Amino acid sequence: MTVGWRRGTFPSTRRPTRRVVAAIAGVIVLAVVVAQVAADVVNSGTRASRVAAQTYVAEVIPVIDESTKLASTVHLVRESATALGRTALEADLGDLVAETSDNLAQLGSLGVPAPSPRSGDLLQAVLAARALAARTLTGAIALAIGPEAFSAGSTSSSGGGSGSSTLPSSAAPVRARAVRLVVQAGLEMTISDRDYRSFASSLPRASGRDRLPSSRWITQSASWAEASATSWVARLSSAPALQIRSDLSIVAVTVQPPVVRITGLPTTTFATTTSTSTTTLPTVPVTGTSPTSTSTSTTSTSTSTSTTLQLPPLGSVSVLPPTHQLSVVLVVANSGNVQISGIWAAASVVPDLSASGRPTSGAPSRSTALRVGLLQPGSSVEVNLPPLSVVAGDAYNLWVSVGTGSLPRAPATTPPKGVGQIDEVKIKVASG
Repeated sequence: MTVGWRRGTFPSTRRPTRRVVAAIAGVIVLAVVVAQVAADVVNSGTRASRVAAQTYVAEVIPVIDESTKLASTVHLVRESATALGRTALEADLGDLVAETSDNLAQLGSLGVPAPSPRSGDLLQAVLAARALAARTLTGAIALAIGPEAFSAGSTSSSGGGSGSSTLPSSAAPVRARAVRLVVQAGLEMTISDRDYRSFASSLPRASGRDRLPSSRWITQSASWAEASATSWVARLSSAPALQIRSDLSIVAVTVQPPVVRITGLPTTTFATTTSTSTTTLPTVPVTGTSPTSTSTSTTSTSTSTSTTLQLPPLGSVSVLPPTHQLSVVLVVANSGNVQISGIWAAASVVPDLSASGRPTSGAPSRSTALRVGLLQPGSSVEVNLPPLSVVAGDAYNLWVSVGTGSLPRAPATTPPKGVGQIDEVKIKVASG
């Protein structure tokens, strides 16, 4: 039996073909879109990296400039240390240590990441090496100008060599250690200069690395070699201006009630004024220089109506009006080149038997003392001491002194141990 055939009995292939073509076209379009998005992402990342690198370079330039400026202090110390004097030298070294540490901390708080970990590590190594060099150089100089290395006249400030026969045997190892530290400081600075060049090269070209400034701390490597360092340390150790000088001075003495006259003075060594009950005594302005002592103060001038004694010459007597209480004010100065701590000031009145044979009363000696604290080199302070009891009609030796250490427990009539000064003023309290 023949089955009848009808059109459309078999499945048609036209419709599936259209679906496949449409799917393929969709895939192609999606691929194009994904590729474009990926390209945009890549380009965006590249631009972002370039901008970040440029921002980093812009942020580190001030930090690098600050580090470079500090090299001038290093060169000043290396070339002119003996001419600076101890106070200026220590101030410069202190600033160098503090500022190199601050410079390193400034980099750490920048808040902008380096283009690569290597770049960041190299710049940090540069600033860390310079901070270490500053501390090492300071330690070397401290040894070189310390008392253990000092040898007066062993070598001139312009000559070379490590010393002569005046150099104590104990000074040689101290100087040798100072030399090693100088050489080490030079090595740290040389390494920092090398690492800085490596840092600049490690940055991407698109970062604007060409804008980075040049930064060098070592211009003459021979200055930091052992031979040159040995000669330099010897000059430092032999320069008197760099040695520790502790010196406390009594610059002025003021008493209350004021002195009405002075007896026993050479002519023209004091001037009286027309103000009521006030006599101007020999004065010297308060400065950083050492004042004239009692034994040498013989002439002076006066232009005001103060009661400052500076100090009356030996043999003179300062006469006070009738009183039962004497107040003493001292101006104390640090005339040395190092900070002095633990300072005290004292005043004592001791009955003067030589003036009248014996005191008119049984008044005992009196003393008072006060802690001053510390004084920086070249500075001074006014000290108001607690009042002392006196007897009208009696003559006294007024002792004023400054020193360090424990406060005097008894009338201070002898020079203080160590740093300090003592002066004597003869006074007479008029009878009431």
